[in-house]
Amino acid sequence: MQILTLAQWRKLRGLSQEEMAKKVNVSTRTIWSYENDINNLRNASYNTISLIANALEIRTGQIFLGDNFGKTE
Repeated sequence: MQILTLAQWRKLRGLSQEEMAKKVNVSTRTIWSYENDINNLRNASYNTISLIANALEIRTGQIFLGDNFGKTE
């Protein structure tokens, strides 16, 4: 299982930090802090995590558990 960082997911989707911030309705600095300190991301509200997941077109669990989250074998 490959676990991507938030920055890797964002870049994979072709989004800048500024574009991501607009989609999530937070500041660019907040996106930067989520990308650079996992504890900041872990402390984000569920609503913010959900908005991030929607912006990245992934499930919320994939943010923390990798790209195989929810897949069955």
